[in-house]
Amino acid sequence: MDKRVRILQVGVGARGKKWARILNEEPLAEIVGYVDLNIDNLEWVKDSYNAGSTICYTDMETALKEVQPELVLLVTPPMDRYREVMTIFEHGVHIFSEKPLSIDFEEGMKMVRASEEAKLGFAVGLNFRYQHSVVAAREIIKSGEIGAPRYAGYNYWRNRDGYAPTANRYPLFLHQAMLYDQTIHHFDQIRFVYDAEVESVMSYASNPPWSMYESDATITTFLQMTGGLEVHYFGTWSGQTKFNQFMWRTDCDNGSLFQYDLFADLRIVRGNDSDVMEKIDLPYQETLVDDARIMLHNALTQIKDGNINPEPTGVDHLKTFAVAAACEESSKTNKPVKMTDFYDMHNVPEEWR
Repeated sequence: MDKRVRILQVGVGARGKKWARILNEEPLAEIVGYVDLNIDNLEWVKDSYNAGSTICYTDMETALKEVQPELVLLVTPPMDRYREVMTIFEHGVHIFSEKPLSIDFEEGMKMVRASEEAKLGFAVGLNFRYQHSVVAAREIIKSGEIGAPRYAGYNYWRNRDGYAPTANRYPLFLHQAMLYDQTIHHFDQIRFVYDAEVESVMSYASNPPWSMYESDATITTFLQMTGGLEVHYFGTWSGQTKFNQFMWRTDCDNGSLFQYDLFADLRIVRGNDSDVMEKIDLPYQETLVDDARIMLHNALTQIKDGNINPEPTGVDHLKTFAVAAACEESSKTNKPVKMTDFYDMHNVPEEWR
């Protein structure tokens, strides 16, 4: 590869506009084109980044043939992602995709299998892993300084305006929008911070009468994880008032870890009888930009080094995706779901579990 990676951005909507900025500020990226069905979005990228008309497309296949990228940054709604991913791999191009891969787990597996068969890179944008608070929490847990985690509560209470100018519109009508568009991030954080896997789930999805979302906007889940860890999760996009609330608490053998903001405010209590809560110093991050910037730079570095499994990998994402899909099944049946049973039912290869 050349010093920079030739990148085609597909999707310049609400999230895509942030990605356009990140790409234009990334020294390892050479932007060779943009694709969007909406002419207004292409006009925006022309005005904002002097993108010439010759590199702005409304058809992805045409763009793939003409600009011949090395990597596609895929920032499109998940409903059509399967078709897009398969087309990109047919052109022999690496993919860095927004999450979730799909809202259909079987489609997700087919995409990952296609990447392996084509020997092409397939990274998934789980940018929450790259928040300073999440990295610090993982390091604290991994160090063992407050012992092994035993019980955790993750509460995300939000009133999300799906019609806000900076918000993607598709979640308003997405099947299980909260679960697949937001909670999937949280489940990935949980797996990442504790370096543990989910063994079983019991979940309930619901929608309050005032919700603007067509599908369930509230998820309540109990996760049993490896190492004897139990996690109680509650997440909603349809809090009744504008007073949003977040807390993630982890009780360990010799202390507790607290996070009072989704992107910051990490605190630790050392010792079982201590009444001192110490705030962890964290560098400033621009929300949903700097974490994505780090993630992209790391992935591009790996791809340039010849790594066809750049982090966060498609295979690893399947483990988070499977937890979300198992939660949907549990909510439908009102029964717990063991992940081994889920994997067996979907014929998931042992090396992907």
